[in-house]
Order: sequence, then structure tokens, then C-alpha cells
Amino acid sequence: MAHPGRRGYDNREIVLKYIHYKLSQRGYDWAAGEDRAPLPPGLSPPAAAAVAAAAAAAGTSSDHTGLVSLHPEPPGSAAASHAPPAEGLRFVAVVEELFRDGVNWGRIVAFFEFGGVMCVESVNREMSPLVDSIATWMTEYLNRHLHNWIQDNGGW
Repeated sequence: MAHPGRRGYDNREIVLKYIHYKLSQRGYDWAAGEDRAPLPPGLSPPAAAAVAAAAAAAGTSSDHTGLVSLHPEPPGSAAASHAPPAEGLRFVAVVEELFRDGVNWGRIVAFFEFGGVMCVESVNREMSPLVDSIATWMTEYLNRHLHNWIQDNGGW
């Protein structure tokens, strides 16, 4: 996580290590950005249903003003074809509901667990390319919405 000569931890590294750990617990070998076979045309990611169900269970709203790009992959890339922006918005809707009443360490742990579960479910449903997108969404949310709170509360 931390590197010699560098202070603190990198949110992206923490997310990647956590996802790798959660997937390895289930016997999956994963590394960020691996080349993966694309989906057949017209097939939507099954993991989107799991994200939608989680969002519905959380009773989230569709107001996502101020959200950053949750789909940073260039159009036409393999990752972009597997993670339509709607899935990223649903993911963030659940996360926003999680932090609706404020940030604390327990909710940050729940945030990581939610991301980990989504990654495991994506692989279980043969949608491993979605894992890279989930890692990006988690990192972006950490960097933009949680980083200052984490630093103000002792850091990683």
C-alpha cells in the first residue's frame, strides 16, 4: 500500500487490494485492467440487475447532480462496452444512500463490502470486465467524497 518515500496510502491501491482479496477468497484470480473477452452484441451485464436490486432495496432517488464521470473508459473500449453509465449511477445511488446521514468508519467498511460483493457477483455471473469499472467507481467516490473525512479522522 504505502511506498518508500511516499506518505500515506493511495485510495486506488487500497481498492484494488481489497477487491483482489475478496475475489481471491472465492478462488478467483483477478488483476485490474486484464484483457477480457467482450460481451456478444446486445447482451447487457447481468450484474446490472444486482446493482438495480440493491439500489431499489436502499430506496434511492434518481437525483445524482454533482456526480463525476463514472464511466471514464474511452467509448469503444472493452471496459466501456461492459459498464454502461446507468450501472455506475446505480452503484453511486446505493453508496449515496449509505452515506446519506454522514460518514463514519463503519459506513466506509460497508462501502468496501458493497463494492466487494458487487465484484464477486459480477464474476459469478461471468461479467468479470465489470470489476474494473466497479474499482474505478469506488476509487472516484473515495477520492471525491471520502478522502478529506478519512484524512481528518486519522487517515488510513
